[in-house]
Amino acid sequence: MSWKFSSLTRWPTAAKPLAAALGTAVLGLALVACSEKAAAPAPAASPQADASAPVRGGQLVVALRAEPAQLNPLVDQGSGAHSVRPALDSLVWDNGDGSYAPWLAERWEVSDDASTYVFHLRKDVKFHDGTPLNAAAVKANFDYVLDPANKSTGSTAKLKPVATVVDEFTLSVKLATPESSFLTLIAAPYFGILSKAQLENDPKSLATRLIGTGPFKFDNWVKGQSLTYVRNDDYNWAPAKFHRGAAYVDSIKYVFLPEDQTRYNALTTKEAHVVDYIPPEYAKQTKASADYQTQEFLLPGVGYSLHLNTRRPPFDQREIRQALLHGLNRAEIVASATFGAYPAQEYLASTTPDFAKDLKNKISYDPELANGLLDKAGWSQRDADGYRVKDGRRLSSFVPYADNDQLAQRTLEQVQIDARKLGFEIKLQPVTDLPERLYNGNYGLLGSFQSEATGMQLWRLYGSDNISDGSTVGSNASFLRIPELDEVLAKARASGKSEDRAKYYAQAQEILPEHAPSVPLYSRARLVAIQKNVHGVAWDNAWPQPYLFDAWIAQP
Repeated sequence: MSWKFSSLTRWPTAAKPLAAALGTAVLGLALVACSEKAAAPAPAASPQADASAPVRGGQLVVALRAEPAQLNPLVDQGSGAHSVRPALDSLVWDNGDGSYAPWLAERWEVSDDASTYVFHLRKDVKFHDGTPLNAAAVKANFDYVLDPANKSTGSTAKLKPVATVVDEFTLSVKLATPESSFLTLIAAPYFGILSKAQLENDPKSLATRLIGTGPFKFDNWVKGQSLTYVRNDDYNWAPAKFHRGAAYVDSIKYVFLPEDQTRYNALTTKEAHVVDYIPPEYAKQTKASADYQTQEFLLPGVGYSLHLNTRRPPFDQREIRQALLHGLNRAEIVASATFGAYPAQEYLASTTPDFAKDLKNKISYDPELANGLLDKAGWSQRDADGYRVKDGRRLSSFVPYADNDQLAQRTLEQVQIDARKLGFEIKLQPVTDLPERLYNGNYGLLGSFQSEATGMQLWRLYGSDNISDGSTVGSNASFLRIPELDEVLAKARASGKSEDRAKYYAQAQEILPEHAPSVPLYSRARLVAIQKNVHGVAWDNAWPQPYLFDAWIAQP
């Protein structure tokens, strides 16, 4: 059976004001409903739900595409987010339908301007090292990302959160700038709560092992091969939609298989129980097969895009950026590179909350317009190879990509072919230092993929205050300042009402094609295949990925 998850609803408006009893730190806050709701992507029934009673025991083997460079999610939200969740719980659970359920926090309040959040914590939770979860422990996590010495690149760090202990189990968090998406951000595994003792007494160890409150404890990391967790038998605080008590399986072993063919072979040979990111060339046959269960999610956020470095010629000229935006046949590039498995997207994926469904300024494929723009910019002559030239220089740029990323290579080869038709030379550079390129600006174009279930991604990737300035590390890979965009993004992030937020994010999506800081290509459909004897695999909506707490393995 194949599940296709294709939509997320908008966040609800904050409810009535809470009667103040917590002092000045929480005055004027509005109580946010946190009652349990069914997660939107989960179907009413599934092959897993039809199984008999869960069986305890066994090791669940999960094949992943990428090994993290290090484990500490508070430093790099992309590096380990797909492999640290077993050990880390979050303050809230993202239901995927615009609502949130209690997890480590029993309830919370949000100020009308979305700048202050107050969390009331459970009183029965302990970290794997035996220390208690309390307000001081959670504050230590916010303090860690706030400290510039830790060089956190995560979304939470961008908000400069200042945490204050109200009482032993109550914490107030004040953001430097309002953020209506904050609950989604802290629901993700890259802000899973870590032990205060580890953060303060042994921070260097965070790179190689994690001490959290999760249903599994860190066991062993064999670099280049696998990462293993063992069950936390004391666990009894999962979100309400999951079973009570400890996990079913004894352990989880992630194996790192970056080669698409090798990862797919792990499915067919049954060497892995769960295989994440089924390669697009095998998507159709895997979903059609009766041998596997599949779950598919069209990832929200900003999909795979080519960010154009405006600090380097020729992308310092708007006409050049617009020419590439309209001169590449994005639909054909995506269809060819992904074997038809992924859709081309606008500046946000259609599954992102606040995606503008009635978008008027859509990206059109118009080679006549593109060629006219290049002529207008002064690149009207061509050399013997057909490339445009001006003042003896060829219209040329370069794009680095990870040397083991086959999908990126296929995509960029198609981009290169299309660009050549325009007379634009794009050179491909396979590299091993791709993550560092964002920070040192050593690229002309940079392909990146950012999945996050919030329209805040537009601010992270295109906001002026996310441009690296030498003292801070930014995620605005085009280095482009767009004042009118900054204005509407600020309004969106401070909007307490979902309809206001949607209006402002829609305006942002209308503005972006005019400035063309990047060329959006595709939304990634994350296809997960599961062996038929595995049951209870759920979905973590905040950072879309399989959630394995309920998983169990049926006996042959």
